[in-house]
Amino acid sequence: MRTISITLGAFALTFLAVCELGLAYPVAGWAYLLVAVLFAVALVRPAPLRAQPIPLGALTLIVAIIATLHGVDWFTRKPFLRDLARVQVGMSEAEVRRIMARYVEGTGWPTAPNRAEAQAADTAPRDPGPPRNPSHPPGPGEFQVPNTLVFRHSNEAAFNSDWAIISISDGKVTGVQFSPD
Repeated sequence: MRTISITLGAFALTFLAVCELGLAYPVAGWAYLLVAVLFAVALVRPAPLRAQPIPLGALTLIVAIIATLHGVDWFTRKPFLRDLARVQVGMSEAEVRRIMARYVEGTGWPTAPNRAEAQAADTAPRDPGPPRNPSHPPGPGEFQVPNTLVFRHSNEAAFNSDWAIISISDGKVTGVQFSPD
């Protein structure tokens, strides 16, 4: 039973590490907690702790690895999702912009596939929509989603379409979702 628990724990920890480091997808703290408990049950015996230096050392190392995987922001996506989780239905646009101020506002996508259409869209009168984050103004002819605030955490190719999509109605948040790249 002990070998099975250690093997399952090792596979689970490897999977979580691949999610964090390989896929750049943050894992919830409860998943790490379950893995730590699995290892603790497998390694620590009902005996005096002084009689178990190797299992306790191994458990300490595993907990340190888990804490590092969970605690370090390996990519810009992790703090972005943490901040997005703070956005709640019913908040005002100003509150959302305050929370998401350090990120790029807007889709970053052009509105038209060719230059002539994009130029026509740039010169046509349109509703400017809600005010933008002045430190990250949208580009000319940028695709906009009506009644929605869109934030990105990066312009790097790997993450430039990671969108925080925040639906707005009457100046209040009505929905929050994340669309990964």
